[in-house]
Amino acid sequence: MPNTKLSPLLALIVVLAACAGESQFGPDAVQPPGDASAETNDEDAAPAASDDEAVVAAGETAAMALTRELMGRVSGAVAEGGPTYAIGFCSEQALPLTSAVAEELGVDIRRTSSRVRNPRNAPDAGDREALAYFEGELEAGNALPQHLVRRDDGETRYYRPIVVAEFCTACHGPRDALDPDVREILDSRYPDDRATGYAAGDFRGLIRVSVPGG
Repeated sequence: MPNTKLSPLLALIVVLAACAGESQFGPDAVQPPGDASAETNDEDAAPAASDDEAVVAAGETAAMALTRELMGRVSGAVAEGGPTYAIGFCSEQALPLTSAVAEELGVDIRRTSSRVRNPRNAPDAGDREALAYFEGELEAGNALPQHLVRRDDGETRYYRPIVVAEFCTACHGPRDALDPDVREILDSRYPDDRATGYAAGDFRGLIRVSVPGG
């Protein structure tokens, strides 16, 4: 079973993401529909913008760290034992790795989608609203937003989209095109799997980071 200890590169990833946060997400950063900051007066506008920048920086740091860790481990699993081995890795280690990154950075992180494979990643009401926002932008012919910040019931959430990588299509591509061994193990581990039918570059779902004090 693969070791779930975080890679030594994680600290460097966090530092780089923190340094890049302001330049990557400036005035054009996406804001959520109905964001409370839109209701503030001119005197409150600057603090609200500052708060959003802090949330985006913290959320991007965590999402970037999780993406690098999971993608590195999954691609390594594919290289080691092929797609069927990678499915086993994801089934057993993706959630523990996510928890390890969250604990390291002091935030809550999860992955979710409108078409989940693991039922434990099913979206809650807030996640469904965020997913609908990203899906609506794509349906309208707009570019996929870089992120979304939502505040609700005292919780601040940062959402970053997940896009399907080419090597992910070995397990998430059109079901009829999957290797028979892959289909067999998916049927065994995930009888209610809805996470096939994707092509490289497709919107897959979201990384959600709940930022304390946001």
